[in-house]
Parts: sequence; C-alpha cells; structure tokens
Amino acid sequence: MLLEAEHDAELRRILEKAALVVPESSGILWASHVLERPLEGFTPGIDLMLAICRMAQEKWHPAFLLVSGPGIAEAAGRELTRLYPALKIAGTYHGYFSSPNPSVGRALPQGEGRAEPRVRPESEVIQLIREAKPSILFVGMGMPSQEKWISRHLEALQVPLVMGVGGSFDVLSGKLGRAPRLMRRAGVEWLYRLAQEPWRWRRIAQLPVFAWKVLNEKRHGKG
Repeated sequence: MLLEAEHDAELRRILEKAALVVPESSGILWASHVLERPLEGFTPGIDLMLAICRMAQEKWHPAFLLVSGPGIAEAAGRELTRLYPALKIAGTYHGYFSSPNPSVGRALPQGEGRAEPRVRPESEVIQLIREAKPSILFVGMGMPSQEKWISRHLEALQVPLVMGVGGSFDVLSGKLGRAPRLMRRAGVEWLYRLAQEPWRWRRIAQLPVFAWKVLNEKRHGKG
C-alpha cells in the first residue's frame, strides 16, 4: 500500500487524512525501527476487525458487511455471529453494483460461470446501507479500491465507523484459511496467504523494493 501511494496521489491523500492508519505487517514494524520511529507492534486487519466486533456486541452497535464476492458476506456474517452471538448484522451486500469509478468496477467478480446477481446502481447500494443504519461498515473490495470507495462516499454513507478490511472476509467465510498462530507471531502470515493465492507473488516481489527504499531513506538521513 505504501509503494502504491508513492505514485497514486489519491491513495496517499486518503492515507494522510484517515482517522486511523494501522501498522498491519511486520515489514512496517521493521521499517519503523530502522527509521528510528519505533512502533510497539503491528495488528493484522482481521484482528482489529474482530476486536471491533467484540466491542460492538457489548455496546449493541450493528455492523454492515460489504464484500465484492457473491456469498462471502453472508458466510462471513454467520461466522461473526458464531464468534459474537450478541453482534447484530444490520445487513450484507455482495458487491455487485455499477459504479462510475473504474477502479471499483475492476474489483467486482466476473461471474466465473455462475449466474450473476442483479447489478444495482451504486447510489442504490449506498441507500441500502443508510437505511440499515449500521454503526460500523466493513468494506472488502481490495486495495486501493476499498480505500477510494470509502473516501468518496464517506459523507453519503452516514456511518460513524467505516473500515477497509481487504481479504478478512475471505478468511471469515472459509474461502481462505488463517495462518497458524506461530506464523502470525513470526510476522510471516503473508507467506501462508501466498501459498493459497499464488497470483499474489507480484505483490510479494515488491518486498525487496520496499526494504531498499527504507534503507535508502535511512542512509540519506530522511528518517
């Protein structure tokens, strides 16, 4: 995401203006120490999402799930209510909607031989969320589509807390498995994800670039 934000001005602006930006990986933790701005740790997005859901059930705050894959939101909702029985799911939506934003369009699934659900206009989906009156909206469209969609519609959505959760829904729905706890503690959860989704190798190949940029920044005293 940081490398993407280097050449995507809109994404960079979103990250700089966000109410909360979470260090989600061991790479960010390592960079913070190299640049002598040490963070205490990192929190994977799914762990933060689950912590929010745990607090939400205690405070009776309903959540809405918006995911780009069909059936995933419903399955994730069932798992969340299994984990947190008092959590109210205000609604779910599968992410099939027409949008004037081409980046969102690319995030939508392309059928894969199945009968596609009815495609609603984006404005109708926003209205659906507003009518559900959730306190929390979790959006899983992938980066940077979800960040841009949230930023563009945050005011219209009228939801107090909106969070992009990437592939967390895939894990909660059972589509993907979660890395063993030992791998998570070691900060190599990404390796387990790569084994399940080999197409992610292009993203992983950017890790040496990220490391070089951090070390170069340190060498030139920009930290």
